[in-house]
Amino acid sequence: MKKINLNDNLFDIVTLYPEVKDIMFELGFKAIAQPGMLQTAGRYMTIKKGAKMKKIALDQIIQTLEEHGFIVEGEN
Repeated sequence: MKKINLNDNLFDIVTLYPEVKDIMFELGFKAIAQPGMLQTAGRYMTIKKGAKMKKIALDQIIQTLEEHGFIVEGEN
């Protein structure tokens, strides 16, 4: 069972589930593919913070992650 908490930082999530990097890139988190970004900004950036910053609907991110087999936690 693959669980993602929206309050965890992207570095930890991608370390645990490397496929999330491609999913987030497709959703509009283009900087995640830049060398070093995941290791630096990714250590404090959460999916929630990134969604707000990029103006990407959190519901869309949750739906996409669920379509890829993830259980999403931390919506509130």
